Amino acid sequence: MKIKIGKIKTTSQKLKPNAMTDWKFDSFIEVDKEYRVEGLNIWNHYWHCSDRKVEVKGPFEGQVYYFKEYCIETPEKKVNFVAGEFINGQIGIYLKDDLRDKNL
Repeated sequence: MKIKIGKIKTTSQKLKPNAMTDWKFDSFIEVDKEYRVEGLNIWNHYWHCSDRKVEVKGPFEGQVYYFKEYCIETPEKKVNFVAGEFINGQIGIYLKDDLRDKNL
């Protein structure tokens, strides 16, 4: 007996190019505990929500999450990041891949 198997589409095949590769897990954070992105403490600024959900992978288990993208602004700069709560209640921050090494 021959079985015909069709092409299986995985999540990664459905994504636009660079949908997940632009955002990399940076850190777990605690509410109101200082955390800086490009020198700005994120808790000292209003988080403007872009209403854009970004697909990211959990740092340990690889589970897929959909977190929102946020922006904080000062007169000198504008900083974007992705943040959300994991299933275990921890808050995670994702930065664009080119910002990971600049976290101050």
